[in-house]
Amino acid sequence: MNSDDHVMRRFSFFVFCLFCITCTQIPVTAVSIGPDLIITDLTGKNSAYTGYPYEGIISIENRGDQTSGITTVYVFLRDAADPEINGTVSAIPVDPIRSGQVVNLSYIGTVPDDLPQGEYSLYGYIQHRGSRVIENTKALARLSTPVTVIEKPVPDQKGLESGIIAGIQDLTNEYRIRQGLHPLSWDDDLAIIADRYAEELSKTGRLSHTDQSGDGPSDRAEAFGYPTTKEIVGGVRIGISENLAYIGTGMVSGVGYVDPTNSSAIATALMDGWMNSPGHKKNILDPLSDRFGIGLFWNEEYYYAVSDFW
Repeated sequence: MNSDDHVMRRFSFFVFCLFCITCTQIPVTAVSIGPDLIITDLTGKNSAYTGYPYEGIISIENRGDQTSGITTVYVFLRDAADPEINGTVSAIPVDPIRSGQVVNLSYIGTVPDDLPQGEYSLYGYIQHRGSRVIENTKALARLSTPVTVIEKPVPDQKGLESGIIAGIQDLTNEYRIRQGLHPLSWDDDLAIIADRYAEELSKTGRLSHTDQSGDGPSDRAEAFGYPTTKEIVGGVRIGISENLAYIGTGMVSGVGYVDPTNSSAIATALMDGWMNSPGHKKNILDPLSDRFGIGLFWNEEYYYAVSDFW
């Protein structure tokens, strides 16, 4: 073997090794950190009243590199001197937030009525971050100035119920008048029948036009001694029409916030539910009805409402 062959073999080996080394290099890629939601701002009033609404705005930024999933953000008051004394004001559902996006969410809730008077700090925390331990949740105090929680008597329950009934009565006739129909007259006997059934529903937790004895609206009216047949133009009207509903207060699914201290807000929420239901709306706008009565019962959790038409 001559020297040229030896050089050529060494050169070929070098090229082969170089080629192999080049082809086995592993590319370096960035590692995703995923979504990273941070509360960037929180606002609220300086005073809060037990049992009454409290509202503000909470801002959330996604500092990660992926869109977040659906989560929940909580706003709560915590006693600065005793962390064990705290109460949730609002739970806000949060839709997915894109990377780099900031969203401002309005919140409203009810200050717990068992929260002692005193000075509190307002916090927000994101559900996926865990507990209310401030150091672990990236919760954010609204201000260094505390929120003063003040005990305030809520409206009398009987007064609230009377206001709700009056609100339903007024709204029922408003809807009828808008449609060119005559307003309905108030009927005390129908109101008694409706009120008794509202109480029964609240105790059983059922929402049915048929009671536990198998009786319907007309059966209950007849048992009370109320007539269920009347003459109308062109014939006879038989039977009692009935609307039923129940609703809680605070943040209500599918409804939004219902102020527990505002009878008008509760009446409106009940009527909105009925007017958005074809069958209930038909009863409210029935041109053959000329009177009605409303019953209402509060079982410490829900209002059960019954409206009977004739």
